[in-house]
Amino acid sequence: MNEVYILGGGRTDFKRNLKKEGKTIRHIIIEAGKKAIDDAKIDPAEIQAGAVGNFNAGQFTKQLQLGAFIPEIDPKLRGIPTMHTEAACASGALSVLLGAEWIIGGFYDVVLVVGAEQQKTMSALDGSDVLGAAADYHNEKPEYGDFMFPKLFGRIAQIYIEKYGA
Repeated sequence: MNEVYILGGGRTDFKRNLKKEGKTIRHIIIEAGKKAIDDAKIDPAEIQAGAVGNFNAGQFTKQLQLGAFIPEIDPKLRGIPTMHTEAACASGALSVLLGAEWIIGGFYDVVLVVGAEQQKTMSALDGSDVLGAAADYHNEKPEYGDFMFPKLFGRIAQIYIEKYGA
């Protein structure tokens, strides 16, 4: 089995409001990707594939196919296979797992993984509704109503407290 190592990482400021900056999710993918490559101290030409983890950019930003922005990080990345993963709160972790599987499976030796979110594009109520798509929306929305995800997490906490007395 091939061993997997994380060679570098980079992150952007979570509190930024890209919409107010006139930027899109594309910009954050490029910025984070450049930081990760710089931190890893590798030549981008060594990267053989890429993955972007994100939850629901299609609804938040009207942008899909996020993996297509990886080649914009550096011209040396043009032509590599890229993709986008989505798994609600685990979207970034799923991209890391995918990259590891590509290496373990012997498909590639060096993979770039980027996680990116842009969710400050609408009102809190509308954003909460978009986040609710990660739940069983049509069955749980009638029960939990607006701000479904915070209410679901609150219910989980309540059940935990009742069961464990914490």
